[in-house]
Amino acid sequence: MNATEGTCPRLLRRVWRALLTTSCLWMASCAATPAGDPLESLGRTDLVPARQLAAMQLLDADPTDPAYLKALRRIVVQPDYVRALRDEAWERLIRYDPEGLKSVLELNLPRMLQYEWRTEVCRRIALLGWKDMTQTLVRAWAVPLPILAVKLYDRPEYHALCKLWGKERVPQVLLDLLLRSDPIKEANLRARCWELLLATGERQRILDVLADQSLATTDSFVLDMRRCANDLGVIPSNREEILWMRALLKPEKRAFWDEARAAAAKLPPDVRTSLEPRDIAVLVAVARMQPALLTRSRDELFADVSAALAAQSERRYSASFEGYGTELAETPRAHAPNLDWGDCAAVLVARDALRQPPLRAHLFEIADRDQADRRTEYGGLLRLDAQGRFEIVEFAPVQVGSDVRFEASNDMFEAGYDALFHFHNHAQAYDNRRYAGPHWGDFAYADATGVNGLVFTFIDRDRINADFYRRGKVVIDLGEVIRPDA
Repeated sequence: MNATEGTCPRLLRRVWRALLTTSCLWMASCAATPAGDPLESLGRTDLVPARQLAAMQLLDADPTDPAYLKALRRIVVQPDYVRALRDEAWERLIRYDPEGLKSVLELNLPRMLQYEWRTEVCRRIALLGWKDMTQTLVRAWAVPLPILAVKLYDRPEYHALCKLWGKERVPQVLLDLLLRSDPIKEANLRARCWELLLATGERQRILDVLADQSLATTDSFVLDMRRCANDLGVIPSNREEILWMRALLKPEKRAFWDEARAAAAKLPPDVRTSLEPRDIAVLVAVARMQPALLTRSRDELFADVSAALAAQSERRYSASFEGYGTELAETPRAHAPNLDWGDCAAVLVARDALRQPPLRAHLFEIADRDQADRRTEYGGLLRLDAQGRFEIVEFAPVQVGSDVRFEASNDMFEAGYDALFHFHNHAQAYDNRRYAGPHWGDFAYADATGVNGLVFTFIDRDRINADFYRRGKVVIDLGEVIRPDA
């Protein structure tokens, strides 16, 4: 083989490799070229990121075009975009539309579900020193994320606030927002600041504000909360309870409020300072029917509850939690560390109500109709009527379509502020004992609303099992209710 014969094959191989590389680059370039309108490409989440990035590069020719900036803002906050594309959109918005970026984050950060990106956004807000985003961080921090089970002090919004203001100043920042925000336009923000202060152990700071008569003397929110504390010893813990207490302070509830205030004045001091909104109707019922209980301690009421339930001879029934790796006890002893005076009083009041023949007859009448209806569970309120008698008030669900759900209406919530219990049935069959007691959805309902709940489950045609429950997965089996004519 001569030199020419050996060189030619090598040269041909080099030329072939060069042509092949050029072809691959050309094909990759074609694949990343957006087909059609580049703005449309940015709005689609089913395209490969390279095509959307290529669309951005084309649109960068006019970087301040309002339609382009709107598309970039959507990429930053909407789901289903990859991180690399979000980063590119963020950088362009920081350069050309920082106020628009802040505006879209103000609306969307509190409801952003992509936790990794939510964390990154909070980190960037802190690094940029955007103190004007404090309200947005507070609103986002107050939104519960129960699925992730992240503690308040581990949340990225809190870390961002610490970076912006200093860890020691965060409580004061919340208090300043509470007192200085517009009472009408920013009522929700003020409620969020209130609940964050309480949730992070700043109850005394709240009490100091309410005790300071020189502060916010014309602020209806502060005045209402001051009345709650002074009249009843109640400090609502979240936005829902704030709405609850303010509803009870309306003129049409004056008589009910005055009854509750008079009853609260008779309670032992430690009991009075532990009351929650859900306890107020129970307090009024006790004052009307068993006033001697008002002066008794929590431990004395707990002994009464334990003795009453231990005396029941019937079998106890619990909901099945198969597949969840847990069992929930439903006895006073099992929940002893968490049962307060209000819980014990509620159990005694519920047992008294369920012994009344008219109420039991109404309970079975509703449950029979529920058993025959495959569209929904039935539910409503157990309360005192105008004559001070126990009554069940049925409410239609918001929607139907599932025989294992009861969707409570706003009308029911508003009517329930002075009610004793929210109730619903487990009446899919007359032999429904496997589902006796509250389940996960019921616990979520109690956690979200703060109400006292009752769930009624058919054991057989003539027996219903009753369970009391409230937030924190506290459940007490109240025993059986027998059909009056059985």
